[in-house]
Amino acid sequence: MISDNLPNGILFPGLRDLSWTVQPHTLPFYRLFLSPNLTEFLFSYVPLYGVDTPVEIFPTITSMIMELETLHLRVFRFFLRCPAQRCRSLEPAFSSAILRCGPSLKILSVPTPLSDAAVQHIMQLPNLTEWYTMNGPPRVSDLSPSGAFLKLDLLQLCEEASLGWLPLFEVTARRTSSTQGAHIQSYHGPGQNLTTLECLVDVSVGAALVTPIMLFHGLVYLTIHSSCSDTSGCIFSLTDDDTEEITTALPRLKEAVFGWVCSANSCRTTVSSLISFSTHCEDLVYLEIHFNTTNLRNNLEPVLADPRLDNLPRDPFILSLSDAPISISREDIGPVMKGFRRIFPSLDVIHGRSPALEELNARLTDEV
Repeated sequence: MISDNLPNGILFPGLRDLSWTVQPHTLPFYRLFLSPNLTEFLFSYVPLYGVDTPVEIFPTITSMIMELETLHLRVFRFFLRCPAQRCRSLEPAFSSAILRCGPSLKILSVPTPLSDAAVQHIMQLPNLTEWYTMNGPPRVSDLSPSGAFLKLDLLQLCEEASLGWLPLFEVTARRTSSTQGAHIQSYHGPGQNLTTLECLVDVSVGAALVTPIMLFHGLVYLTIHSSCSDTSGCIFSLTDDDTEEITTALPRLKEAVFGWVCSANSCRTTVSSLISFSTHCEDLVYLEIHFNTTNLRNNLEPVLADPRLDNLPRDPFILSLSDAPISISREDIGPVMKGFRRIFPSLDVIHGRSPALEELNARLTDEV
């Protein structure tokens, strides 16, 4: 066992980048590696036999976090598999560590919510580009985030509370635009440089969710990990008009996922939504979105004469339909495939579980 009296980083005193995948028998030796010169700290705890992190090692993890020199960190990423309540017991240690972080911090990911003071400190970090958060905005009435997150490039929302950032950004955008007499399209507030937004929370995919997202006009990667269920039904409520607004506001989208497509086929979006993505987002290479597949052949036939689809540039493209029901006869295969090809000229594959997709993909492969 390493003595408590030994200085941190005694084994590698000049160590700057530490990427450590830890197991129970190696964790007690953490003091060997905690160099005061660390600029990158990537920690993963891997429990034996795939079980949750045992409760008896949490005091050691807490001590390690409290002893970690964070002032000069550029990367602070910490992965720990454990029940949410147990991870939350580490909140004081992580909040303290983050309050010690300096302006060099660029990437932050920790497995627990943080104190309001820690979140406010994060908001003022001038070079933060990636944040994986369980926190929503701090609970203070005079919060004004207009000068926060100006370099943020990637934001991952990991718990329901973290969704609170989106309406707050929208309020800030409208306040800023009103003050400057500018249209909201010229937004220059929190997240103005955001290119990647991931929502890992099961949430209804409707106008209330996507309206603030449309502020981030430079978005390239948008992923919403929502899924429908047999008990609560379909959580997708966007319309064709909504998708037209989304694609107009976010023309740089390259990959867009609007939740796992379910089999209910009750959504109000149609083939028109696919056309919106194809005509407005010319760099799009991957799309997953609900659209109603009832009468698919009849809905696709008019697109063959749609002039908006002429001469569309396109990289190889993937359309994901997940569990969407597609029931078409053999004679419909050709017309349906032509319709999809018209909308997405370089359609490479259609992902999904419908048996009819096997024939559609086989036809796509034969055409290559």
